[in-house]
Amino acid sequence: MNYRTFGRTGWEVSEVSLGGAYLKGSNPESEQENANGIVRRAKELGINYIDTAPLYGNSEILLGEALVGLHDDFIIATKAGFDPDPFDYRSGTVLRSIERSLERLRISRLSLVQIHEVNLAGWESIMSEGGALEGLRIAQKQGMCERIGITSRAIPLLARLAETGEFDTVLVYRDYHPGNQLSAEQVIPAAHSRQMGIVIATPLAGCTYTDGPRRQEGLGRMEADERERTEEALKILGQQAGSTVQNCYQYLLADARVSTVCGGPASVTELEEIASASDMGPLAESIVSQLNAL
Repeated sequence: MNYRTFGRTGWEVSEVSLGGAYLKGSNPESEQENANGIVRRAKELGINYIDTAPLYGNSEILLGEALVGLHDDFIIATKAGFDPDPFDYRSGTVLRSIERSLERLRISRLSLVQIHEVNLAGWESIMSEGGALEGLRIAQKQGMCERIGITSRAIPLLARLAETGEFDTVLVYRDYHPGNQLSAEQVIPAAHSRQMGIVIATPLAGCTYTDGPRRQEGLGRMEADERERTEEALKILGQQAGSTVQNCYQYLLADARVSTVCGGPASVTELEEIASASDMGPLAESIVSQLNAL
């Protein structure tokens, strides 16, 4: 596993990180066992960054149990949003969300708290007096979290928020993959110029960059122009060594501005496949250029 500096936080994070959305796996009777196995294997593979959220079902609860005795081995990030419900992105609601996450995760301090889906909040609810940013600052002062960040697919708003310099990290999802470079063109430049840590989540675009039957499901959810580009990208990736999953990660890791690529494995096998992409190294510059030209 290789590591990169997580922007101005100074943290050294694994190039491939662990997203908590699917830790429970596919068997309801062995959810905790599945989560425990993934977390233990992540540690063995050198993964040191975990991202979760209240929105991810019982992910925080599963992690709370799986991380017993292992908290110091990971940088733990969660998000403020969706819980408690209704969620209004005011400072007090943000603080309650963080408090509930700390309880579920069984820790007293988070490495990072991110505003979940800034598009649902809007600029005013985040930046105005009594808004989400104020809540995050209070949480920092009270020792509830060390760093703060933003997440969303709202490209112009994310870029605008990044440019304020108020936030340490940004997480983008579904808008940066071999068939879509929207985040890379608009959000990442703003974040990189402010020395923010940059997380690329949902790198496989909803199982599109897999070699199984679910690829068609992912393609079917795309707009026509993105689907056409992605189909061409898949042809190019199909000529490379390794699996399509690994090739997709390698493509994203070829962007030196990216701090970590965060996937959501549902099994140890899936985790091992994505983790190996770091050791394989980035895709060749010539292949990346072909993909970007799409």
